[in-house]
Amino acid sequence: MGLLFLALAQAVMVSVARDVAQAAAEEGLRVARARQGTFSGGRAVAASFARREPVLQTPAVTVSGTNTIVVRVTGHAPSLLPGVDITVSRTVRGARERFTTPGPA
Repeated sequence: MGLLFLALAQAVMVSVARDVAQAAAEEGLRVARARQGTFSGGRAVAASFARREPVLQTPAVTVSGTNTIVVRVTGHAPSLLPGVDITVSRTVRGARERFTTPGPA
């Protein structure tokens, strides 16, 4: 029964860490893809978001792309078992925002 409880608690921690990584990546994408947004701004926002949640340990953020911006957040979920390392990673993509004018009809 105790092993089942540990397995369930570990699964919950991994799930929450994935959710945090996803939310952090989405926040970073929101900033990086904006018309005046920058990669460094998106990276800073995503990293700040991820660090506020202790369930995602040692978060790292990468931002890349030109017309399609890609934000990847990687970290580790807390482990209830010694020596077990669970890596969590989430990636989001979105088109860079740009304004256009209508062409001739």
